[in-house]
Amino acid sequence: MKKPELIKTLLYNVALEHSAIVQYLYHIFLIGDAEVTEEIEKIARQEMRHMKWFAQKVVQLGGEVELKRVEEEIRVGGPDWASMIENDVNAEQLAIDTYSRQLEEVKDDSVRKLLERVIHDESEHKNEFSELLEAVKSKEFTGEEKQRADEDTVRLVNRLLQEEYRIVLDYLYNFFHSKNCEYRDIMLDLAIESMVHMGELGEKLGEMGGTPDLSMPEIKPTKGVKEHILYEESSQNEYLKMAGSISDPSLKKLLEWIEGQEEYHRQRLLEFMRKMRRLTVGDLRRD
Repeated sequence: MKKPELIKTLLYNVALEHSAIVQYLYHIFLIGDAEVTEEIEKIARQEMRHMKWFAQKVVQLGGEVELKRVEEEIRVGGPDWASMIENDVNAEQLAIDTYSRQLEEVKDDSVRKLLERVIHDESEHKNEFSELLEAVKSKEFTGEEKQRADEDTVRLVNRLLQEEYRIVLDYLYNFFHSKNCEYRDIMLDLAIESMVHMGELGEKLGEMGGTPDLSMPEIKPTKGVKEHILYEESSQNEYLKMAGSISDPSLKKLLEWIEGQEEYHRQRLLEFMRKMRRLTVGDLRRD
C-alpha cells in the first residue's frame, strides 16, 4: 500500500472512530442509568484515544487530518436501551472487521502495530458491550418516561451542544496541525473540557426529555490564538446572557458553570499570546 492510499485508509479510521464516539454519546445522553452510562463513557474515551492515534499517524506521514464521520455507520437505536447497546456491539464488530482487513494489506510496521493494538481494544469493548447488553436485558430496562421541557429551552440547549461540538473539532484540528508543543497542549486541554461541556448539556437534554442534536457541524478551523480568544470571549458572554434568562435552577447553574470555564480558557489563551509576543520581541532585540 503506497503512502497516499495509507493516509486515505487512516483518515477513514479517524472518521470511523469519530462516528463511534458520536453514537456512544447519543446513548450516554439517552440512557438514564448512571451504572450503564458510566461503562459506555469509559469506552467512548478510549475511542477518542484511537481517533487521536490514527490522526497523529496521518500527520507523521505528511497528510492533512480531516475530522469527518461515516454517517451511514452511526446507529442511534431505540426505543429501548437494549437495542441501543446492541448497536454498540455491532459498531465494535464493524471496527474489528475493518481493521483486520487493513492489517492484511498494510505493510508499514508502525501502522500495523497500531492496528493490532486498536483491534485488541475493540475486541475488549465488544465483550464489555455484550456483557452490558445481557445485564440490561436481565433488568428489563426500557427507559423512563420523562417530563419534556418547553421546545424553546430544548432548542436553546441543543444549539449550545452543537456549538460545543463544533469547537471540540476546531480545537482538535489545531492540536493535530500546530507545530508549537505548548499550543498543542492547550488545544487538547480545551478540546477535552469542551467535550465535558457537551456531556453535561447532552445529559441535561436527556433529563428534559429532549433528543440531543449531534449532527455533524460545519467546521471552519480557527487559525490563530487571537481568533480563539475572541471566540472564548463571545462564548462566555453568550452563556452569561442565557443563564440570566433561564428559570430552571439546575440549567441556570450549569450555564453559569460553563461560563466560568470559558473565562479560564480565555485567560489561558491570553497568557500564551503574551508569552509568544515576549519571545518574539526578545528575538528581535537579539538580532
